[in-house]
Amino acid sequence: MFPKGGLFLYLRQTSARLVLLGAAVILSGCAATQTYTPETAPEYVMIRDFTPFYRLGPMQGRPDASLPSGTRVKLLRQEMGFSLVQLSDNRSGYVANENMVPAPPLPPSATVSDSSDSPSKPGKKRRNVPDSPRYTGEQLNDIPMPEPNTPAPDLNIAPEDVAAPAPTPTPPAEKPKFRY
Repeated sequence: MFPKGGLFLYLRQTSARLVLLGAAVILSGCAATQTYTPETAPEYVMIRDFTPFYRLGPMQGRPDASLPSGTRVKLLRQEMGFSLVQLSDNRSGYVANENMVPAPPLPPSATVSDSSDSPSKPGKKRRNVPDSPRYTGEQLNDIPMPEPNTPAPDLNIAPEDVAAPAPTPTPPAEKPKFRY
């Protein structure tokens, strides 16, 4: 029934095995995640249309944006269910791992040339600095502000025209009879 040495030795071996098993489970949860810099990050492509994109991490609320299928992203950190990615406009956020696959290489004609070789303006040299984020659409700062000394527009709103006051309500002729 018990191995040689009795019940005490059996319990001692079993508890040692349980301690080793628990340590293995705890250490497997502390596995390191793969982290990349934006320059060395591998490119991935979205395979599902309207992939949820979360800026601060996955949450119960609605996503901050949705990515169409075919969007190329750089994988900054791969985690268990979601990965931190960087979009082409330098925004970073989280997407689900099952919605992306490694991207095929870009065709040779689509490669981006180095901007320091061809300056954008003839009299100005560009320093080798990364471009600022490129956001599209109307931004809050795009709305023009009114001039400071401009008077308020005349809205020409007339007061409401009330024909006659409401009549006073009259009580009913006889009181209702209640049953108790």
